Amino acid sequence: MTDLHIRKLCNALIPNATPSCLVPGVAVDAARRVSSKAGGLWVGGRVEITPDGLSFAANGLNKAFHTGLQPVHIPMAAIRKTWREFGWVTGIVAVEHDEGTFRFRCFGAGKVAAALEKHIAGWQER
Repeated sequence: MTDLHIRKLCNALIPNATPSCLVPGVAVDAARRVSSKAGGLWVGGRVEITPDGLSFAANGLNKAFHTGLQPVHIPMAAIRKTWREFGWVTGIVAVEHDEGTFRFRCFGAGKVAAALEKHIAGWQER
């Protein structure tokens, strides 16, 4: 099994992200359109992947401009597979787990997805 520790700045697709009252009305309308098209809003923060699982926490700016953002934690035992998807500028890492699919975009997405997939294969053999 590989020793896995990845920490990256990223944007995660959060299905229930909602702009706070601090966001001007025009921006809220745009966010609603983007959210309905993309299945959520892209929220900036940091992803950390360790042998225990995957965690995402929004950064301070996004915490201020969204209501009810909660950290995401997906235990390694719940992760089924991962792959890279196309994204402009940065690729997207898709992580299929027991509750659905979690997506985040970052630089080096292909390497992150490959490292996580390699770890999952080793973990599932146990």
